[in-house]
Amino acid sequence: MLVNQKIKELVSANSEMSKIIENTYKELEKEKMQSISYIQTLLEKDAKKNLEEKVNKLKTSIEYFDDIINSEVPNKMILQMIIDKIYIYRDKTIKFRLKVDINKMI
Repeated sequence: MLVNQKIKELVSANSEMSKIIENTYKELEKEKMQSISYIQTLLEKDAKKNLEEKVNKLKTSIEYFDDIINSEVPNKMILQMIIDKIYIYRDKTIKFRLKVDINKMI
């Protein structure tokens, strides 16, 4: 906006240079729009990549739970990935606290 305002001031002050100034401004505006478009494309690609990584991690987490459910004796490594803490009380009851964040499991 400031550049646009400054250009209008220059054009009104010097009518001979107005064509040159307008063309330069249009080129500058075109370059900036291309830069914005390029950055938006990069952001979209990055967002897509992050989404794909999250889906893969979620699939892995689901596979861990499937392994636990389908096995008679769960694998210790898999249990360590989903259990945060185990509490054993004096009355011999056991409480498992699972990891809340799935990212901690991976």
